[in-house]
Amino acid sequence: MEPPELTLWNLLFWGVASVLKFVVTPSAMIASGHSAWVAWALTTSGSALGVLGFWHFGKWWFQWLEARMGPRPERGKRIFTPRRRRIVRVKNALGLRGLLLASGLISVPVAATLGAKYFRSQPAVKYLLMLAFALWAAALTTASWLLKQGVS
Repeated sequence: MEPPELTLWNLLFWGVASVLKFVVTPSAMIASGHSAWVAWALTTSGSALGVLGFWHFGKWWFQWLEARMGPRPERGKRIFTPRRRRIVRVKNALGLRGLLLASGLISVPVAATLGAKYFRSQPAVKYLLMLAFALWAAALTTASWLLKQGVS
């Protein structure tokens, strides 16, 4: 089987797919006949652009919400529900390392938005997220490629 042609539409499709469905994109690319290097490169670049986009969107979104609702003292005391307690417990227990380790499983938009919400004061976090997605892409692409080699 000859490798599929990489047209502008294919590049855009795989780039958007790597943002929206990061976990399955490398496997789908390998299954459709792309080389492992192309699958890794497109998945990594798409997720990096997604991190940048959702990082800035998430930052803007939370600033907009705060501006719309007003500062915390004007809104009254925060209600600490069991769900919020759980979120804070997980964030405090796992921190940035946990977000980086789980980033490939929780998708680009969710990881970037959580990073922008909880770790935006740390300067290198968005670049660490991009690195984490590149490593996830390498692992998923390698696993998919090895699986395909074993099957065929």
